[in-house]
Amino acid sequence: MKTTHAISGLSAAVALALSAGTVSAEDVLQTETVHVTASRVEQELMEVPMSVSVITSKDIEKSGAKTVGDLLSDIPGVEIKNDGGQGIDRVKIRGEDAFRTLVMIDGQKVAEHKSMSGAPILIDPSMIERIEVIKGPASVLYGSDAIGGAINIITKKGGTRPVQGEISAGMDTSASGKNVSAGIYGTVNGWEYRLNAATESYDNLETPIGEVPYTEFDSRSASLYLAYNINENMKVGGTIDYYNLDFMSGTQDGSYDEFFVDVPKWDRTKGALFFEMNNVNDYLARLRLDVFHQRSNKDMQNHVIQGSTKVDSFADNTLDQTGFSVQSDWHLGDHYLIAGYEFSYDSLDAETYSVTSPLPIMTVRNTRVWDATQQQHSVYASMESPVLSDVSLTYGVRYTWVRSESDYEKTGTTSMGPSTPESWSRDSSDGHAVFNLGAVWRAAEDVSLRASWAQGYRFPIIQELFVDSTMGGATTLSNPDLKPETSDNFEIGLRWSNAAFSVDSAVFYSKADDYIDSLLTAQTPMGKTYRYTNVSEATTYGLETSLSFNVFENFEPYTTFTLMRRKFEQNGVSTYDSGTPEMTARYGVRWNGVVEGLNLRADAFAISRSESVQHNFDYDPTNATSEKKSFHLGGATTFNLTAGVSFGKDSTHSIDVGLYNITDKLYQTSDAIYEAGRYFTVKWNSKF
Repeated sequence: MKTTHAISGLSAAVALALSAGTVSAEDVLQTETVHVTASRVEQELMEVPMSVSVITSKDIEKSGAKTVGDLLSDIPGVEIKNDGGQGIDRVKIRGEDAFRTLVMIDGQKVAEHKSMSGAPILIDPSMIERIEVIKGPASVLYGSDAIGGAINIITKKGGTRPVQGEISAGMDTSASGKNVSAGIYGTVNGWEYRLNAATESYDNLETPIGEVPYTEFDSRSASLYLAYNINENMKVGGTIDYYNLDFMSGTQDGSYDEFFVDVPKWDRTKGALFFEMNNVNDYLARLRLDVFHQRSNKDMQNHVIQGSTKVDSFADNTLDQTGFSVQSDWHLGDHYLIAGYEFSYDSLDAETYSVTSPLPIMTVRNTRVWDATQQQHSVYASMESPVLSDVSLTYGVRYTWVRSESDYEKTGTTSMGPSTPESWSRDSSDGHAVFNLGAVWRAAEDVSLRASWAQGYRFPIIQELFVDSTMGGATTLSNPDLKPETSDNFEIGLRWSNAAFSVDSAVFYSKADDYIDSLLTAQTPMGKTYRYTNVSEATTYGLETSLSFNVFENFEPYTTFTLMRRKFEQNGVSTYDSGTPEMTARYGVRWNGVVEGLNLRADAFAISRSESVQHNFDYDPTNATSEKKSFHLGGATTFNLTAGVSFGKDSTHSIDVGLYNITDKLYQTSDAIYEAGRYFTVKWNSKF
């Protein structure tokens, strides 16, 4: 549906009075009163020796975002990756892909062991209290996978009165989308509770050149939180979460005669318990125990027709995660020590069934089953120590021991009869220590400077070690001899916030080794064959900045931008054509005011990104049929306008709207599909 039809009945006054849409996530960084838990303890943002961005519940309420990925898209250094659909996004931080970005919900990892794209974010935005994004390696604090950074999604908990509630509803013309959510929550006689439910439904995405087939999605979610305050320093509680996603992915690149991915079911079900004590004695400030079990169940069909060959691959994957952690916080004189232990046990049951038909010659059917596990044990310690009255040091270490095992069976038939069965058992293990060191100088009450060095570590997932995959007409072979990936990151940053001016800026340099990538090993008329190998290195450096001026009454010019260069090295080839744009930015003017008791807001802004080129590492100059072709994404700028009004006692009601890509710009952020053309969103929120 075209936006012009959607807004034709709206007056200009309403368009200025209402707001929504893409979150300006960095707004919340402009005051030293912000507290975060990125360092595994609640701490004033000005004192944190790393780059951290926060998205609050207020940002989420105003946003018309379909997914959590949409919420994160404006944070400097963060890039959203999609696979040709709308319902699921993966996150890249500082050029590191989703495999190297740790995703957590309430501090507990969302693992993914059978995917060509990395860990997904399987939660509805309405369930979220805030999101903390740590940029740069966080492996000392959070373990494997946090080479690029970590995303911790903190869910909503109880309230301040016995009975409270909230409800929201929205629409999005980019895909005829609709969403509804509701929650009831409160605190009574020491008990805290919350019950949430939400649903979303979106049709195929509309781009400036038409509808993208196979891009619809639906989701349903529910959560329950219950806790009891035994006394003012002791609490016990638990959560139950359920998220169900049904989505499809397509493509507009024309490489295939026909292509789609259908995921009719991707469920995440989680149960968790916690116990926390505070102010235990003069030395032990806090003790926290957590245990959880999480199941991710996915059914998928990958369909490809290319020339006379048709390939249909089906997958049924069940991933069970069991985790336990204990963390203790200690006052040791002027020093503050965090020490803990974490255990995780991931069990993957994966079955794939593929049918290949090189018409009309032969049909090949293969069924493959993996029963695999990966367990991790980690101990960590992080100390904050004062050096001078206004300088503090933070230093830490984590040791991780990992072991993976897998059993495999393969059966199959061809048009000529049964094929030879195959079975094996394999394992892989590693132990590794990582370190970090950071310093914060509180130069003034409203100014802090920070510097840090941090190591990153990532152990291969089960798929890379043991599971062969056939997707998109290509086969990728596993490798049980893979080594873990490692990195070193250096960063210098500045935070400065006062009544007239706010800035949060960082320069960074990262060097990563032993990257796991898929290396081309064979190419035939039937398709390409790759194998996971420790074959790549990456060097990344850049500047991230969030800047705003509060010098005009009610008006606030602002910008957030990232300048980044990333050199990728693979199999003797070194190139800056790594698929990373050198510049991404959001810039605009916000306005806030009160008119006749109504709290009004508006935001006129543009989003720009430079071109990016992805080098084709498959090119073989000795092979006459090999194509020396890289993928190129042109730069683009979109113009957007949002506005909103809050009203009622304590502004408990709000209506927000947004008009996006006003010029109907045709552009891409991935090689699969174009982004939405001109579209319009509306969102209503009420609390009681």
